[in-house]
Amino acid sequence: MTESSRIYQELKLDIVTCALAPGLSISEQEMCDRYKASRTPVREACRKLCSESLMQMIPFRGYSIPPLTIEEYRNLNELQEIVEPAVAALAAERASEAQIKEIESWASYEYYAGQKNSYYTFLEWNRSFHICIAAASRNLAFLDVVRNVQTRLMRYYYLVIAMDSYGQELIAEHQALVRAIKTGNPELARARAKDHLANTNRRSANVDLRSANSGVDSLLGEEERGWLLKTPSRAPRAKKKAYAPRRRTLLPRK
Repeated sequence: MTESSRIYQELKLDIVTCALAPGLSISEQEMCDRYKASRTPVREACRKLCSESLMQMIPFRGYSIPPLTIEEYRNLNELQEIVEPAVAALAAERASEAQIKEIESWASYEYYAGQKNSYYTFLEWNRSFHICIAAASRNLAFLDVVRNVQTRLMRYYYLVIAMDSYGQELIAEHQALVRAIKTGNPELARARAKDHLANTNRRSANVDLRSANSGVDSLLGEEERGWLLKTPSRAPRAKKKAYAPRRRTLLPRK
């Protein structure tokens, strides 16, 4: 593994798990210190993460971690609704026995509601589950899209949206999708994927908007909370100041 690949993987993990908080500004030197590397591999890793929409370059200042916004969350969900049912249908047609076994293994994890570490492990397995189905479609373009969408969504599940009380429901849906793919019936797999996404959107209507950092309240304003919670506000809204990310103290690496 090259130095830039190592930094890319570690930096990406810190972004996805929100160890580097949304809205954070960070310089190349701070990343060199954090990841114990020189500027060139850090710059290469950051360039790749910028292309994946997980970082933003600030000319003459460094980089920032993109804020969580309701617009991005909605866009990612709409993209999922179009792509993932098609991916499931292709997987039903093209998956090998080995791929089906791997998909089954990622669908097997059971987590315990209310236990943070168990929920975070499930998020990792959930991401791998959906990416594995995309790989089984044998369409590299679909695989790239699903990998990027699932990775970007994880930040919302870590920091803003808590679905840890839906454990058994999520597992049952994953296993139903696996069974549909295993039958080799593309239309059944497409239907199960659509059902899973519809249920995910339903669960998102009752999310817990946890203010895990100072930017979340400003990112999810009254109007946006109304959209997400399906309870549009009729009260007049006070004029809000524009959100300007501030530099924050980096969380220590685990």
